Amino acid sequence: MKLKEMLSDYQLGEQPNWDGEQIITGITDSSRDIMEGMVFVAIAGFEQDGHDYIPHAIAQGAALIVGEHDCPEALPIPYLKVANSRQALGQLADKFYDHPSGRKRVIGITGTNGKTTTAFFLKHLLEQQGYGVSMIGTIYNEINGIQYPTPNTTPNAEKVHELIAASKDDFIVIEVSSHGLVQYRLEGVVFDYALFMNLQHDHLDYHKTMEAYFEAKATLFDKLKPDGKAVVNTDDAWGLKLAQRLVSKGTAVITVGHLEDAVMSIKKMTN
Repeated sequence: MKLKEMLSDYQLGEQPNWDGEQIITGITDSSRDIMEGMVFVAIAGFEQDGHDYIPHAIAQGAALIVGEHDCPEALPIPYLKVANSRQALGQLADKFYDHPSGRKRVIGITGTNGKTTTAFFLKHLLEQQGYGVSMIGTIYNEINGIQYPTPNTTPNAEKVHELIAASKDDFIVIEVSSHGLVQYRLEGVVFDYALFMNLQHDHLDYHKTMEAYFEAKATLFDKLKPDGKAVVNTDDAWGLKLAQRLVSKGTAVITVGHLEDAVMSIKKMTN
């Protein structure tokens, strides 16, 4: 991809050494991974600030720096200032990998408990029907039958798009954490199905309130494709609230639970 194509949605302005024909070879938020021709997205993290590593990224051959701070003086390569570097990383990665989730069948699963179990269960059911299934989740990432270690339930945005683009399977199942959503790790990803399991008292050290925790989870359903469907457990009070909200917005919702009016109503459970 050419640099001018990478930045077609942004206003770069007049900058030194601007060469729109330069070929971009990759994108990363880690200066340690920079190779010649890559884009370095500087992110202010909880312990370190990626803006401090801009000189190292340039020395390693970066072709473009993206950051939230004002442009450092006399950079030898172009600098793009954005309002949110985490969000920009997802948007640029989505473009670099040619919008991979839009070309695949993607299932996202969120909830306090049960994400991993449900992901493996779905993978098994789909494979029993003859489909190939890639999975991005807590235990490991599995792409085209090969397993890779994962440091987080939801990897960073660049890695998510890279994994989706690499998959040759029929479906991709993604465990979606609330942290991943609020930190824009799913930026640019669109889903065919989004599943809500439950919401319980957890991660409140990060989200502070249950309402904020719920709103973080709910953003997954803003990422549905135009014909995408939500699958919601309405036995959970927060799930019922989510389903009502989605229905009022015109989203296709498959409700699951013991309520009589659930689309899939549970009549009896046996061991």
